[in-house]
Amino acid sequence: MAERGDYRLGSIWLVTFDPSLSTEIRKARPALVVSGTVFNAQRTKVTVLPFTSARPDDSRISPAVVAVPSSAQNRLSVDSLLVCVEPMTFDKMRLIQRLGELEPELLKQAQSILRQYLKL
Repeated sequence: MAERGDYRLGSIWLVTFDPSLSTEIRKARPALVVSGTVFNAQRTKVTVLPFTSARPDDSRISPAVVAVPSSAQNRLSVDSLLVCVEPMTFDKMRLIQRLGELEPELLKQAQSILRQYLKL
C-alpha cells in the first residue's frame, strides 16, 4: 500500500463524498485522481472523478463514462464505470484509503472525455 501522501495522477482512492447536496454523489466510493501529481504534492486539495457500479440504461451517458473492469492493478472490488463529467475538488482529508492505479489506456480515455467536457 502506498503512503498516505501518495496522491498521484491516476491513483484510485476510496473517497467520502458526504456531506453532499441535492443530486450530488453520496457515500464513500472509489474515485480517480485527475489533478496533476506536482499540484497534488503542493496543495491540500485534489480533483477526482467518481466511480459507480450502477449500470444506467440511458445511452446518453455512455460517451461520458469509461468502463473499468476490476483488476489486480486498480483493486476495484467490482466492474465499474468512471464518470468523467463529474470532476470534484476535495480536501485530501476526504481521501480515506489508496486502492490502486488505473490502467494507462483507461486513464487516457478518461482524460480525453474530460478534455472534451471542459472544452480544453
